Amino acid sequence: MLVELNVRNLAVIEELRMEFKPGLTILTGEEGAGKSLLADALCLLMGGRASTALVRNGARAAMVEGVFEASAGDAGLATVLQEAGIELEADGSLILARELRENGRSIARVNGRAVPASLLQELGQHLMDIHSQLEHVSLLSPQRQLDILDSYAGLLDRRTVLKNRLGDLRGKTRELSALTDRSGVRRRELLEYQVAEVDGASITPGEDEALEHERQILQRVLTLQEGCHAACNSLYLDDSSAAGLVHEAAKALRGIVSIDAALSPHLEALESAAAEIEETARDLRSYAQAVESRSDQLEHVEKRLELLRHLKSKYGPTLGDVVSFADQARQELESLASLDERQVHLEEECHVLEREVRQLAKELSEARRESARTLSDLVNGELSDLGMTWAKFDVSVISDESHDGVAASPGKPVCGQYGIDRVEFLGATNPGEPLRPLADIASGGETCRFMLALKSALRQADPVPTLLFDEIDSGIGGRHAHIVGRKLAALARDRQVICITHLPQIACFGQDHYRVSKEVSSGRASTRTEHLEGNSRLEELAAMLGSHADGPLLDTAHDLLSHAEHDETECAAVGPR
Repeated sequence: MLVELNVRNLAVIEELRMEFKPGLTILTGEEGAGKSLLADALCLLMGGRASTALVRNGARAAMVEGVFEASAGDAGLATVLQEAGIELEADGSLILARELRENGRSIARVNGRAVPASLLQELGQHLMDIHSQLEHVSLLSPQRQLDILDSYAGLLDRRTVLKNRLGDLRGKTRELSALTDRSGVRRRELLEYQVAEVDGASITPGEDEALEHERQILQRVLTLQEGCHAACNSLYLDDSSAAGLVHEAAKALRGIVSIDAALSPHLEALESAAAEIEETARDLRSYAQAVESRSDQLEHVEKRLELLRHLKSKYGPTLGDVVSFADQARQELESLASLDERQVHLEEECHVLEREVRQLAKELSEARRESARTLSDLVNGELSDLGMTWAKFDVSVISDESHDGVAASPGKPVCGQYGIDRVEFLGATNPGEPLRPLADIASGGETCRFMLALKSALRQADPVPTLLFDEIDSGIGGRHAHIVGRKLAALARDRQVICITHLPQIACFGQDHYRVSKEVSSGRASTRTEHLEGNSRLEELAAMLGSHADGPLLDTAHDLLSHAEHDETECAAVGPR
């Protein structure tokens, strides 16, 4: 509920402060006094478009501030505030402010914190509906119309159930898509190839180093053979070989060892050396023969080394790393294999959830269609009372299974979080005219009366606490104005209604009445407001009836107030229509 409005330097408003109460508040005044500027000020607070033309001539900026009493039971408002990280003031109030500077810059604030103007729009949907010829009407939004119909039909809880089930289906579908995605199949195929490639190589740790050594040997077989043969000849085969010389030395010592036994160790050393030289010569000859027999293995070693280098370049850098990679890939394959069972289970869950979602959406759609017919009849009755005899109202409910859909594998789209329906409020103002969206109705006054009829029919379903009607009396005379006033008063029993009007038959129903006037001082016009009570209110109603508030007009104004009070008492006793 709007508690206080402060405006400064907005067009002809230099400075203005107004307090508001629950019930019906009436704003009256001469043309051009600035009544609609108050509606413009509230539109700015609701995030409406800002124009530098509204900044008072000579001022640097215009400022509008509104203090609202937040409803503790408005879950939607609480969600918007929570997501924005904003807390209510200690007394539960919410302070919205909008500053419009002459350079075109606009600054929005909520409880003193700068915020985007879009946040004011989100908050405004929960704080106030503004119905005028020039400003956006929240009820013209298709989403808002869907919310209104569901609230009227008592379907919000069922819609929440559908949204939750659809969320479950989306989660399961995403998980299933991840399992059946082609990228997952490619991953499995890649892992299988990599494991087979490594396993097929039959790698032995350190094998590459041994092969490098063998390759070096095989690449120089002839050199090795020649060296071994030369050494063998020098040790044993040549006439002057080492073995022959050692034998000669041993033979010389044997001839004298009998003379001196101390030479025996030297003889033994020579004999041992001869034996070792002969053994070494035999080993060298065998080595040369073995190297020659392996000379045809060089090509095999080269190929093996190339294979190992290839594997190390992909999975290395060492053979140990290659083996570890294959082990990890094998473990991942085993994990993927276990997901097949999970996939089957998920497919069953998705099918069950999809059937449940479709059934919930179907039931929701049927309930909407039934409530749409009832609501249309109620609003048409209200329109008739408001003097719009030829006007027609209808709630269009169009089912579209692909609207805002979610894909459930392997089926088609199920529905959106609000079901399968698109809801739109339609109206026609003259006989023979086709029904059109309310947003396309040309006359602002007619739109306002459509909204009043709709609000009257939706008194309990629409939770917005404050309504502003500007020029609702456009195009109607005194015959139907009294009915409009009664409906406004009835609407204001459980919410705050602010009405800008030129008709005393409507103004007389106000619980609070403000006169908006324009004063000229020092060559500058300035708007001011005055709260009317008692005689001042009678005089204002009389002035609205005629050019001069004389005795008969004052009597008529008094009668209007008396009838309005009687109607209010009677309606309160009977209850809403």
